[in-house]
Amino acid sequence: MPSLVCQPCEHSLPRPPHLPGEVTAAFSYAFPVDGLVHRFKFGRDLAVGAWLAGRLADRVAGIGAPDVLVVPPLSRARLRERGFNPALEIARRVSRVVKTRVDGHAIERVRDTASQTGLDRHARAENLRGAFRCERDYRGLHVALVDDVFTTGATAEALGALLRRQGAARVDVWVVARTPLPGGG
Repeated sequence: MPSLVCQPCEHSLPRPPHLPGEVTAAFSYAFPVDGLVHRFKFGRDLAVGAWLAGRLADRVAGIGAPDVLVVPPLSRARLRERGFNPALEIARRVSRVVKTRVDGHAIERVRDTASQTGLDRHARAENLRGAFRCERDYRGLHVALVDDVFTTGATAEALGALLRRQGAARVDVWVVARTPLPGGG
């Protein structure tokens, strides 16, 4: 399936330096997808989440399966508030299409952080410093980090660096939507 992200948007987003892989998105984070993502995450609309995950699965189906899918963990408070981890719901659906296992608890959040909403790239990176731990051995493996939205890349960068320290040979990022840079497509 061709990308539903316009080509200028696809190329406008910076690639985090700790990711020796690709960032792949099904959509640009704009109307109407932004509203659908919000409805899924905050309105607990799992049917919308399944549809979004299906579009991501379609997008990544032909690019070659990684060895494992991992997801960013939510804080305990955020998990209690939402009742589910949106990224994990997406990854489970995608895993069935690409026939790759999901390690939904590979990464642990060891420190609660402030919401990333409204923070710039630098502030997001600072906010995430020391927030995660991973004790899995990913030596030589190709890992895909699955998430709902790629905004500045700070989360992907932090988790990509962590997965590389655990031996991952390649870390790709698969997201439902990615935010273009201002002035991007």
